[in-house]
Amino acid sequence: MTQHTFRDLLDWAVVHEEGTDTVRAIRYVPARLGMLDHDIATLPADMRFFETTVAGQGYALVSRARNMKSNGRRADSRIRSALRRFLQSKALLPPPTPAHRQRYTQLMALIEAEEGVPGSGALWNTGRHRSLAILRARANCAPEALTQAEIDRIGREISADDRKSLRKTVAFVNALKGVSNTLPAIREFLPEIDLMPPAGSARARRMDWDALPAPFRASFEALADACLADSEDLADRMLARIEAGEDPEAVAAEADIQALQEGRDIGKPTAARNGYRQAVTWLVRAWEDSGRDAQHLKDVRELFDLEIVKAAIAQQLARSDSGADLKAGLESTTLKTRLTRLITLARHGFEDAGLTAVITLLKTKHYDAPRTKRKASKSSAVIMEVDRIAGKLRQCPDLASVWANAPTRIAETAQRALDAAVSSKKEAREVTALRLFAGAAAYALQMSRPLRTTCLRHTRIASSGEAHANLLRTSPNETLLTFRFAPWEIKNDAWVNVDVVGADAEILRAWLDHGRPRLIDLQGLDPDNIYLFPGNALPSQDEGDPVVLLRGSYSPSAFLDLWRDASEALGVHETPHRMRHVVALLCLALRPGDHAFTSSILGILESTARKHYGRDDGQAAAREARAAILAEHPDLFKTLTRRLRDAR
Repeated sequence: MTQHTFRDLLDWAVVHEEGTDTVRAIRYVPARLGMLDHDIATLPADMRFFETTVAGQGYALVSRARNMKSNGRRADSRIRSALRRFLQSKALLPPPTPAHRQRYTQLMALIEAEEGVPGSGALWNTGRHRSLAILRARANCAPEALTQAEIDRIGREISADDRKSLRKTVAFVNALKGVSNTLPAIREFLPEIDLMPPAGSARARRMDWDALPAPFRASFEALADACLADSEDLADRMLARIEAGEDPEAVAAEADIQALQEGRDIGKPTAARNGYRQAVTWLVRAWEDSGRDAQHLKDVRELFDLEIVKAAIAQQLARSDSGADLKAGLESTTLKTRLTRLITLARHGFEDAGLTAVITLLKTKHYDAPRTKRKASKSSAVIMEVDRIAGKLRQCPDLASVWANAPTRIAETAQRALDAAVSSKKEAREVTALRLFAGAAAYALQMSRPLRTTCLRHTRIASSGEAHANLLRTSPNETLLTFRFAPWEIKNDAWVNVDVVGADAEILRAWLDHGRPRLIDLQGLDPDNIYLFPGNALPSQDEGDPVVLLRGSYSPSAFLDLWRDASEALGVHETPHRMRHVVALLCLALRPGDHAFTSSILGILESTARKHYGRDDGQAAAREARAAILAEHPDLFKTLTRRLRDAR
C-alpha cells in the first residue's frame, strides 16, 4: 500500500480548494516540527502521526498570535479535518457517517438535560456530556454499536493525553447502564457489552508484587537488606559471627579490609529498595514469559539464571524498539538501570563474584558496547537536547522574547480567563484560570533560576516542624522575593538562593495574596497548607531523608499537567527540567561567551557549561537570539539583567 505524505495532502488541499487558512496550516507543519519545508514529503499523512507528533506542537515557531493556544488549536482542527477528508478520498478511512454523529449528539443532549450544579440533585454535574465529544469525533459507529475493537482503534490513533480522556469516557459509557432505570430513554444508546479502556502504552504488563509467594518476597527483603547495610549493620553482623563461634581475629581482619575499601553511601535507601524490586520484577516477567509459573518461586536466586537474564534483556530491547511511544532500547537508560541493580544485588546481596561478572559482561555486550559504537552517552543526550532548543531559537529568534517574558504572558492570559470565569460565576472555570496563574508563578521562579522539578513542586512558604520555609522574610521596602533551598533539597549539596525581581515578583505576590488563597478555598484544601503550589499529594518519603515533608503538595504528574497548560499560552513547551537549557542560552545571549556566569546561574562547573552550551549551535543560537531581541525588544535585556543579576 502506498504511504501518502503531507506533500500529497498539501497538493490535494490546493486542488480541492480547501481554503487559504487550511493550506497555510498544512504548509507550516514542517516548520512547527523544526524541519525544512522540503521535509514535508517525508511526513506520513496518517491520523496517528498527526495526533502524536504534530498536534499541539510548535505553535510559537510559526505564529505571533496573542492567544497562541486558541490559534494553534484552530490550525490543528483545520489540518485534522482536511487530513480526514483526504484519507476518505483515498478509501483509507470509512466515508463520513452523519447518522452516527447525530446519535452521539442525541445522547449528549439527553445527558445534558439531566445535568446541574453540584448539590442540586441532578444525575450529573454540569458539562459531563462533553466527555462523549471524543467518541462523536472519532468513532465510526453509533454509540449502541461500539465494540472493543473500535475503542482500541481509536486509542491507537490518538496521543497519550487524548488516550487518558478516552479511558475516562469509556468508564462513563459503562457507568450509564447504572442509570438506565432512572432514565429509560438512555437504554437505546448503550452498547451491549462493557468496554475495556484502550491499552495505554507499549510498556510491559504490570506485575503484582503482593501476589508473588510470601517466601519469595521474604528472600528479596533479606537480599535488599544486605545490599543496604551500612557500617553499623556490618558491625552487628560481624559481632554476631564472633558470638556464633568464628575466630575473632579472622573476623577482625575481614573488618579491617572492608574499612579500607570505599564505603557505600546509600542516601535514598527506600528508593534503592524500590529499584531492586523493579529489577527483580523485570526478571519475574521474563520467567513467566518463558512458560514458567511465578507461583512456584521460592527464592530470588532462582531468577538469577543466565537464560532468564538474557531473555529479559532481549524482551526489553524488542519492546522498546517496536513501541511507538517508547524510546529505542539503546536510547533509553531503562536497560542500563535494570542491569546495574542486578549487579548490585549480585555483588552486595549474594556476594557472588562470578554472578556479578556474568551480569556485568551481559551489560557490556548488550548496552555499553553498542552505545559506545554509536558514540551515545548521557552527555551526548544532553547536548542533543541543547541543540534541539538552540535549533528552535535559530529558526525563530523571537522565541527568546517569548521565554524571557513567559511569566508575564501566562499571567495576562490567566487574568483574562479569570475575569471571564468570575463574571460568568462558573467556579470550575475559575479553578482552571487559577491553575494557569499558578503556572505563571512557577515560570517566574524557574526563569529566575532553574531548579529541579521536585524543588519547584515542593517550594514552601511556611515552616512546619523540621521542614523550613523556602520563602524568606524581607524588609517592607523590598520589592524582590527570596527563596532559599537547603543542601538536602538540592542535588549539588549546597545552599541555593533564588531572587525573584521585577514583574516576576509582582506575579508571585499576586499569586500569594489572591490566587493561591482563592484556589485553596475553591478546592477545599487545608487553609494552613505550607506549599507555594497547594495540592493533596504526600511527597514521596525515603528512609534517608533528613526531613519529612507534610501532605499538601502537587503530585509529579499533576504538576507537569499544570506546567504544560501554562506552556500552551506560549505556544511552545519545554519541561521544567529542560528550562535550564533555555535559561543558559538566554544567559549567553545576554553575556556572549561568559560561561562562568552561565555556570553560576545553573549551579554547574564552568567546563560543563562550556561543553554543553559553548559549541557552534549554542553560540549561534544565542547570537541570533541576541540580534532578534535587540532589533524588536531593545528593553528586554534590562528584564534579563534584573532577573539574573542576583541569581548566583
